[in-house]
Amino acid sequence: MRYIMVISAIWLGLAAVLPARADQLTTQTDYVLNYDVYPANGPTALVFLHGKNGSHISPNMKLFAERIAQAGIAVYLPRMPWSRLWDGTVQDGLSGIDALVDLAARDGKKVFVGGQSLGANFATVYRPADPPPAVVGKVVLNPGAFLDLTPSSATSFWGAFMPSVERAWVLEKEGKGKEKTKFSGTNVVGDKSIDEHYETTPEVFLSFHDIKRYPSNRESLRATKWPVFWSSGKKDPIQTGKRQTFNLMPNNPASVYMDIDGDHNTAMMNAIDPAIAWMKKIAP
Repeated sequence: MRYIMVISAIWLGLAAVLPARADQLTTQTDYVLNYDVYPANGPTALVFLHGKNGSHISPNMKLFAERIAQAGIAVYLPRMPWSRLWDGTVQDGLSGIDALVDLAARDGKKVFVGGQSLGANFATVYRPADPPPAVVGKVVLNPGAFLDLTPSSATSFWGAFMPSVERAWVLEKEGKGKEKTKFSGTNVVGDKSIDEHYETTPEVFLSFHDIKRYPSNRESLRATKWPVFWSSGKKDPIQTGKRQTFNLMPNNPASVYMDIDGDHNTAMMNAIDPAIAWMKKIAP
């Protein structure tokens, strides 16, 4: 086990954060999950998922976790299968969340599950209809594009990765589903769409990019039983992350939607204070 010292800054009205701890576990799918814990003495914890092709140890993710922990909410930041390593499937990711929720629950915490970009998207498909007893809500910040809610007319979106999906289908039929190769995809940075490339297996690539394999966001949203804090950057170009998608969930008086200043990335930091206030209201 290694230790990472968190910046010792003290924010106005907040306590100094305790040192973060880096750790590792193996999930029920045999996926090795690396994660950092930002401890706090309050009654709640947030399991928070980074974005596509991102990292749990990026400066913004660390600063985000420090701010939340300083407010008394412990934070678990995992390196998810869609990190730059692209080393696990959707099921590996779901099993990783289960494992961290269980860890936080064993520590006596009430748990929120959330994320940014693909992490936020993934949080919406995590056990919407059968929430673990310890989980009390979701925190969805600037979600990435929802596959089954993105219209076929969005040709630049589908065109960025569908050729790779089709090639992955062929490789899988040839018995090469677990052999690494290169694929193309798309992402949003700030207020711009960009092309990306990933080195992974057809099995992993298809689990996140094949609309028939990735869990239905539409069905997950309609089945959601938790209260949800949902924010979208005013300059975020991803339209499926806006209020009309939030409205697919059953009406819950405890749920909140907010348009936040910023783009796909910067709005995450601008949502910290309202997200903290909401979590403390849901689980005081």
